[in-house]
Amino acid sequence: MSDIYQAPQAQLAKGEEGSDFGSIEKGIAGDYSFAIGDIISEAWKRTSGNKGTIWVGALLYMVGSIGISIVAALLTGAGGLAALGTGSADQTSPSIIAALIYQLITIIAAAPLAVGMAMIGIKVARGEQTSGTEVFSYFDKIVPLGVATILMYLLVFLGSLLLIIPGIYLLIAYLLAMPLIADRNLGPWQALETSRKAISKNWFSFFGLMIVLLLIYMAGGLALLIGLIWALPLCSIAYGVAYRKIFGSPNQ
Repeated sequence: MSDIYQAPQAQLAKGEEGSDFGSIEKGIAGDYSFAIGDIISEAWKRTSGNKGTIWVGALLYMVGSIGISIVAALLTGAGGLAALGTGSADQTSPSIIAALIYQLITIIAAAPLAVGMAMIGIKVARGEQTSGTEVFSYFDKIVPLGVATILMYLLVFLGSLLLIIPGIYLLIAYLLAMPLIADRNLGPWQALETSRKAISKNWFSFFGLMIVLLLIYMAGGLALLIGLIWALPLCSIAYGVAYRKIFGSPNQ
């Protein structure tokens, strides 16, 4: 069986890495500190000098997503999407199938872009070198990322059918699964379960962090979107700090 849950063999560096870097084993055991104020404070400090990198990554992510949507529409037939519910019975069925295939293509193909954007924040949080082009660095993992994304959507959807609460629980619990595939080479189910087990130890704290980040992002969009110049990098890095505190770095 996989030995991913064994303690890291290398000695942790002294200082911040030794005290504030988690590991897969520590994460699953809940052996990590998680204070929302500390995470936001550190993320704010780390935005200095990194806002440009994150915004370049965000712009490349948007360009890549638009490109994927265009290609998916061409492959499935853009007209089929527009015809939903407007044609005859024999036209509606192909349109529904085209729409489902379109969604499947975009979900799978966009997964590496999303995890690349997440990894920018994680690398900034760990003090590692990164750039905006990081968003294009994980297409070699498109299969496990795509499988994990579909599994996550299905499980969250099924959980939502059970009085909503299980769906909310899984939505939060799976938030660190995708980077575990890119950063630690875990399989789709391993990543989902590792994220769920680790976050479940401090689920309400992580839920609170997500609410705070959502409010920051919304507030950043109020002043003619100017506040997003700071809000987007802050939220991205805060996510990275949370990941680092729980799972650390593969170089440990």
